[in-house]
Amino acid sequence: MKNVLILAIAAFAVTLAIVVGNRMSAEAFAVVVGIVCGVAASIPMSVLILILTNRLGRREPVEGERSPVIIISPAEAKSQYLPRPMPSSHVVDTTPRRFEVIGGEEGSRDRV
Repeated sequence: MKNVLILAIAAFAVTLAIVVGNRMSAEAFAVVVGIVCGVAASIPMSVLILILTNRLGRREPVEGERSPVIIISPAEAKSQYLPRPMPSSHVVDTTPRRFEVIGGEEGSRDRV
């Protein structure tokens, strides 16, 4: 039963490929071939990356080797990230601000 299902799916895929291939223009066919070749070219590199990451990730510690233990005191960590104090409210710039209106008459300056 399983073999019949696989054979039916393969026959359907081949028939669909033939029908679509006959109706497809040359440019569209070139795009499809380019995508298939690009995916096929990326498979070996992906497999190589998977093999290397699995090998490097399973490194067993050497006898006598310990992983470093880092302890951060909450008081020290908190003091590093305190916000800066805001400037005092009595330090206020009282000089009048001057604005230039762009697109107005030449030489005219409005004070706001």
